[in-house]
Amino acid sequence: MRDVIDTAPFPIGVYTGYNMKIVLANKCMIKTYGKGPDVIGSNYTEILPELENQQIFEQLREVLATGKPYEAKNARVDIVVEGRLKPHYFNYNFTPIFDADGSVFGVMNTAAEVTELNIARQETQEVEKKLRLAVESSHLGIFEIDLYTGSMSGSKRFKSFFDSNQEGLTLASFADAIHENDLPLWQNILENLSVTGEFNCEIRIINKNILYWMRFSGSLSSSDNKENIIVGIAQDITQQKKNAQELVKLVEERTLELKRSNDDLKQFGHVISHDLKEPVRKILLFSNLLKDDVESLPQPRTIQHVNKINKSASRLTEMIDSILNYSSATSPSLDEVVDLNQIIEDIKEDLEIKFIEKSAVIEYSKMPKVKGSQILLYQLFYNLIANSLKFSRKDIQCFITVNFHVNVDFLVITVKDNGIGIAVEDSQRIFNAFERLHSKDEYDGTGLGLALCKKIAERHKGELRYVQSESSGAVFEIIFPAGILD
Repeated sequence: MRDVIDTAPFPIGVYTGYNMKIVLANKCMIKTYGKGPDVIGSNYTEILPELENQQIFEQLREVLATGKPYEAKNARVDIVVEGRLKPHYFNYNFTPIFDADGSVFGVMNTAAEVTELNIARQETQEVEKKLRLAVESSHLGIFEIDLYTGSMSGSKRFKSFFDSNQEGLTLASFADAIHENDLPLWQNILENLSVTGEFNCEIRIINKNILYWMRFSGSLSSSDNKENIIVGIAQDITQQKKNAQELVKLVEERTLELKRSNDDLKQFGHVISHDLKEPVRKILLFSNLLKDDVESLPQPRTIQHVNKINKSASRLTEMIDSILNYSSATSPSLDEVVDLNQIIEDIKEDLEIKFIEKSAVIEYSKMPKVKGSQILLYQLFYNLIANSLKFSRKDIQCFITVNFHVNVDFLVITVKDNGIGIAVEDSQRIFNAFERLHSKDEYDGTGLGLALCKKIAERHKGELRYVQSESSGAVFEIIFPAGILD
C-alpha cells in the first residue's frame, strides 16, 4: 500500500484514530498540506487547525464512526500556506479502511486539486454575468435555435418580444408571426446557414396585431456538443425604423421646400431681369430727356441733380446685372471648348471706350483652349481686366498683362496690372460679396465683381487668389486643374 500511495500522481493520505494521525502521505499530499515534509506521525487536526470550522474534521470522524465513504466535488478548502490563508478547491474522497475483523481503523484521503479550474469557472461566470447585464441594459434579447428539433429558447427579454403566454416557441410557430413579405428572407438565411455560418437579418414580426421590426444577429455555435445550435441576440428596432422613416419624410419635405425656394429665386430673377429693369430704363430715358431740356438753361443745380439721377440709375442697372450673374454662376454647362484668346479680344472690344479713356494697353501671350463655360469664363476675365482699368493710376499709363504656364497638375493664368494695388490686410476681404475697399464716390461698382470671379473659378474646380506684388499694382492668379485644357 505504501508503494502504491507513494507513486500515485495525485494526493493520498491515510489517517487513524479520533485525532486522525497521519500514518501515510505521498509527496503530492504533503505538498498540498503546505506544512513542510515532516508531517508523518503528526495529527491531521494539529497540522491543519484551520480546517476546524470547515466541517472537514466532522466528515472524517463520520466516516470513522459509520464506515460510510464521503465524497465532495469542487469543495472550497482554505489552507494556510506560507503564513497566509488561501482558498483552494478540491474533489476529494474519505474512504474507510477496515481491519480483519471488519472494524474501521482508518480513513484514506484522496484528492484532486481543481483550484485553477474553479477560478477559471468563476471568472467565466463573472464575465457572463457582466455580459448579461450589458445585454439587458441594451434592451437586447439572447436566443438559441436548435435546427434539429426546431425549438427556440431565449432570455426573459427575448420572450417579452413575443406573446408572454406562449409556451414552447418553435421555428414553425415563430414563422407564423413573421410578416409574409419577410418570410422568404428568413427561410433563405436558415437554408444557407451551413454555408455562411452567419445569421443576420431585419424582419417584421406581427404580435397581437401589432407590427414590430426585429434585428437578429447570430451564428452557428462552435461548441462540440452544439453544432446545430444558432446562438445570437435579438433587438426591437421598431422605433429606429420609425425614426428613419420620419427622417426620410423630413428630408423629402425639406427637399420640396428647397425646390420651391429655388423656383421662387428663379421667379425673383425673372422679376429683376424684366420687371425691375424696365422702370430703370425709363428713369434713364426720361432723365436724359430732362438733361437735354435743362442743359441750354442756366440752372447748374438742376443739371447736377439730373446727373445724379443718371448715375444712380446706371448703378442700379449694374447692380441688377451683377446679382443676376452672381446667382447664375453655378448654372451653365462646363462642356464648351473656350478659346481664351477670343475671350480677351472680345473684352478689349467691349471695353474699348475705357481703354481709350485710360490710354490703357493690354498684352497677352497666346492663350490655350480650355473646357468650360464660355459665358462664365468671359465674365471672369472681364471683371479682372475691368478692375485693372478702374483702379489704374492717374499719373501713369495703365498697363495690363495676361500670361500663363502649365505644369503636370495645374494651368496657372496670371493677370497683372500697374494700378493702385491692394493692401495685404485686404487680400482676403476683396473676395467677399458686396465688400468694398473704396467709397462709391471714389470708384463705382457693386462689390460683387471679385466674389463672382472666385465663384466662377471654383465652379471650374479651380481657385482664384491675390498675389502680393513686389512692385506697384495688383496680381491675380487663376489656378485650374491641368485637365481643363482641351
